[in-house]
Amino acid sequence: MAKYSDTIDLYSDDGKLLKSGVPINKISPLTNPASRKIIDLTKRSIAVNLGGIQKGLKAGKLSKGTILGRELDLPIMDNKDAIIAKIKEMVDVKGGDTVVHEYKGGNLLLVEVPTERLQAAGTYDATISAVAAATTYAIVDQFNIDAFNASTVKAACWGGYPHTMDMEGAGVTSVLNIPQNNEGIGFALRNIGVNHFVMMTHKNAMQGVALSATLESAGQFDMGGAIGPF
Repeated sequence: MAKYSDTIDLYSDDGKLLKSGVPINKISPLTNPASRKIIDLTKRSIAVNLGGIQKGLKAGKLSKGTILGRELDLPIMDNKDAIIAKIKEMVDVKGGDTVVHEYKGGNLLLVEVPTERLQAAGTYDATISAVAAATTYAIVDQFNIDAFNASTVKAACWGGYPHTMDMEGAGVTSVLNIPQNNEGIGFALRNIGVNHFVMMTHKNAMQGVALSATLESAGQFDMGGAIGPF
């Protein structure tokens, strides 16, 4: 890894000097633990729109279409605690290592997938596939869904996949696109949409810029742009 004599000053988002004279290589994701934590959580955090899944199933809205006659009126939100417990149990590796944050009364979940699932995977999309499968199975098991209707639940969670290459219209989502939709090697962290940064930082402009810059910088290492003299 290249070493530089350049130094920078670090400021908080309200303009306070945090540390001066920091060697520039110390903010590299290869050496900075805070940057690595952000990257790790970006890959392991999966959103589950439980309220949206319930509404979609009731109306027969699957992926980006509507299938009349395949509606399922399931009290998912009334049983959210049991469903969340099932999701955690299935995604867990060592037991108790899956973290689920609830927002809007449990309508929206943020699932932090155990690190071991990512370490044992070939690509980062192993996290979304694990959560989508667990959500599907949790709903099927909770309401004793039969084989005919289980595919409807699966479509609500997985969207159009595998009829579409990505999980179009899915109730389970990630800020990262699937690898096949990236325009080149190492583009995953660079392809996060600006609206995601706005949402993640609660419309805080400085924090949004800092987060996007951190992941953009990390993307340069993914792409091979931070090697040798660079």
